[in-house]
Amino acid sequence: MTSLEPGTYLSLLLLIVCVVLAVFVAMLFARLDRQARRIGALEQSQKRVAEYMRGVSAGAVGQGQHVARLEQDLARVRDRMERVASSEGGGSTAFNHAIRMAQRGATAEELMEACGLSQMEADLVVLLHRDQQVQ
Repeated sequence: MTSLEPGTYLSLLLLIVCVVLAVFVAMLFARLDRQARRIGALEQSQKRVAEYMRGVSAGAVGQGQHVARLEQDLARVRDRMERVASSEGGGSTAFNHAIRMAQRGATAEELMEACGLSQMEADLVVLLHRDQQVQ
């Protein structure tokens, strides 16, 4: 057996420590690279979700504006119908009675029978006044 000098043992030990550290650093860099790729993928996913949400938000705003216009149109039709009902001579009492019946929950068929309205008139009265239930 050959005996190695103490400095040689120290050199070998230092070499082994350096190799272990080099392997450890290489593993850390590999892990760092995987994390960087994952972060990149998550950022892309976040951008897609943000773009989707902008589209959904714009669509919701458009739908809200459309609903507001429809509500305004409905209010104008309701107002016009009430003016027509009050301005007509003999027919006004029939329309007023039909409106009151619709507010109490009557169906279009009941309005046709009781007030002599056409199918379209009865449907319109029910459509415009059924949600204004009188207590």
